[in-house]
Amino acid sequence: MDYFLSLAVSGLLSGAVYALVGVAFVVVYRASTVLNFSLGEWVSIGARGTAAGIHGLGLPLLGAMAGAVVAMALLATAFNRAVLRPLVGRPAVAVVMATLALGVFMHGAALLALSDLPGDIPFPLAHRLWWWGDVAIPPARVVSSGVALALVLAVMGFFRYSRAGIAIRAIADDPQAATVVGMSVTRYLTLAWILSAGLCVAGGVLWSIDGLGGFGMGLVLAKVLPVVVIGGLTSFGGALVGAILIGLCESLVGGYVDPWLGVSFASIVTVVLVLVTLALRPTGLFGDRTVRRV
Repeated sequence: MDYFLSLAVSGLLSGAVYALVGVAFVVVYRASTVLNFSLGEWVSIGARGTAAGIHGLGLPLLGAMAGAVVAMALLATAFNRAVLRPLVGRPAVAVVMATLALGVFMHGAALLALSDLPGDIPFPLAHRLWWWGDVAIPPARVVSSGVALALVLAVMGFFRYSRAGIAIRAIADDPQAATVVGMSVTRYLTLAWILSAGLCVAGGVLWSIDGLGGFGMGLVLAKVLPVVVIGGLTSFGGALVGAILIGLCESLVGGYVDPWLGVSFASIVTVVLVLVTLALRPTGLFGDRTVRRV
């Protein structure tokens, strides 16, 4: 029973961080229907930029994060206005290729600029353990998961209750009508990209605290896509549910099935979950079903 609880707690903690990055993906897609395939690099550079601020400039953690958020917000603004705006009305594949090209550029630029600096992010509770019976719980992971969950709930509240969040939702539903009533589509879409960039920085830092930092975090996209596909591309709550489901399945399968099979089946179970979801509900568990008249 203690072994099961240990695996379940680990899965829940991982799922909370997955959810934060998944929400960053959903923010952009919900606002502009853009699939940001460069998201993994946003997360990676957000973490490495924060680490550079700590080790290279001697900044405290929050100060380094703030600097990384500002830098990523400027990049998001430039990309949205200089690249995505001219692609309005073009085929979706052009936008996808633009995000992929951005990811390649970001990865190369980060290797050139940051590879000589340490990539770890110091955290006071990193080497401590809390005990719940015979279950060991790393407090650093508890804190990172709690912060991630709080940010997810904050984003959900922002889109549900704030004026800017409601405006972004209105623009996503009908951009032409939003323009007619005087809304600045470009400004609000830029705001969505900036919000996503900030979440990526936070997600990268929290991911690093969980011990998964480094330039390999560009592969975070391989975790995020199943999360949003299972939960639904337009649903923040779906991203949270999908992330928790994947975190639990990976942890439990890795703990019980992998030792029995002698191979790593935990990564495959995510693909199985995605295929089952697409077969039974293509829009995801909580995704919107678009109805078209023909």
